[in-house]
Amino acid sequence: MTRNSELQDFLKSLPKAEHHIHIEGSCPWDIMGRTDPQQFDTPPPSWADDYRFETFDDFEQLIFKYVVPWMISPERYAQTVEELFKVRREENLRYIEFSFAGIALEFTGLSAREIAQAIKEAVPQDMEARLYIGLHHAGFSSNQDHHLTEILDTPQIDGIDLHGPEEFPLEDWSKDFWKAAKSAGKTLKAHAGELSGPSAVREVIEDLGVTKIQHGIRAIEDPSVMDLAAQIGASFDICPISNVKLQNVPDISLHPVLKLEDAGIPCTLNTDDPFIFGNTLTDEYLAVAEGLHTSPIQLAQFARNSFTTADLPESSKLEAIAEIDSLLEIHLAAMD
Repeated sequence: MTRNSELQDFLKSLPKAEHHIHIEGSCPWDIMGRTDPQQFDTPPPSWADDYRFETFDDFEQLIFKYVVPWMISPERYAQTVEELFKVRREENLRYIEFSFAGIALEFTGLSAREIAQAIKEAVPQDMEARLYIGLHHAGFSSNQDHHLTEILDTPQIDGIDLHGPEEFPLEDWSKDFWKAAKSAGKTLKAHAGELSGPSAVREVIEDLGVTKIQHGIRAIEDPSVMDLAAQIGASFDICPISNVKLQNVPDISLHPVLKLEDAGIPCTLNTDDPFIFGNTLTDEYLAVAEGLHTSPIQLAQFARNSFTTADLPESSKLEAIAEIDSLLEIHLAAMD
């Protein structure tokens, strides 16, 4: 067995949790092809390892080409989630935080409750999942009050996330709604510091009260923002392959995830939109291992972070961490 295959086996065996994955970006290609072989005859070109999106608009065009025609019913959401868990089970996933897009309510005419119920019913009974709805910076184009009230009143929705182009300023409705969601017992997230600079990370921390940052990588450009994130106990849910393919990081060897960790910000590794990027969770760990020459000790720390920042009972966290520590000890002994 080669050193690379030993590492892959180690990474795949680690108990892991995932905190940043879009359900619409996780479409089940095999099922899509069987359902409509004429429309879904060629997979996204972005599956290629060396593929790079020229603009974020190019990324969105693939969403409109593949995702929008597929995600048209609660049943399709359920199928997508079922297939997602089949893949993640093979990677020893124990816990997941995933999101569906609020804008889908306007595309499909479905209600947030319909989609959320279908998703939660598709989660295997032996898996822990927390469901978020991602709300666009610009909000809903119509019936906004109805949609926001329904979100707060849907128990299957565990939290909210801020999606969409980060260059849009936060509007008063989002500041008010994040406060209302917190009061209603929802967990708060926000995408920030991916497409825009570190000021977006500061903004969602200070104005939305968010401590779970999706991406956050450009905080590296402002030490004061990194200090703020570390001081409030924020965690960054990072997607290295996505960051590279969208050219938010020029090369994996230049990814700032290790520097963010060194600054005291716990980081987790995640797939973002695995259907679009053609990646698995193991691929993310392997990309960081090979591109940044990351030690197995640090890779195991990413796995630990994924549990320490999870919405799980302390006993479940400790059990997973003990298993990670045991597997790391075995792996390191085999390397000697």
